[in-house]
Amino acid sequence: MKKQSLPNLKTKADTITSQYIRQKWADSNGYVKCCTCPTVKHWKEMHCAHYVERTKTATRWLEENLRPACPSCNVYRKEYHKREYTLVMLDAYGRDFVDELNRMARKVCKPSEVRELAEEAIAYYSEQVKTL
Repeated sequence: MKKQSLPNLKTKADTITSQYIRQKWADSNGYVKCCTCPTVKHWKEMHCAHYVERTKTATRWLEENLRPACPSCNVYRKEYHKREYTLVMLDAYGRDFVDELNRMARKVCKPSEVRELAEEAIAYYSEQVKTL
């Protein structure tokens, strides 16, 4: 069987990861609060925000790095979002974990490592979505 292209794998991993994160935080009616402002919307209208930006592959699909956010915060209010998201992360995980997450983000991943991380994310989050 032919291997999937790396861009396709990354897209698939992003899609299932985002679905899981947004649904995980949603209430029984499917509504979820933005991690950085009071906005509440249906999970399908929210984004999956990354504390460490998603260009950093080592942390791209790490569950602790991800929370639902409204499109306004995630796209347009970058400085506010980063400041508030930092407070959320410190409160949830503590300074040591946030520092470690930032260290992890500096790791440069080889294409083979990116492929492995994407495949692991697809397998893990596909199973997690089934439990919701």
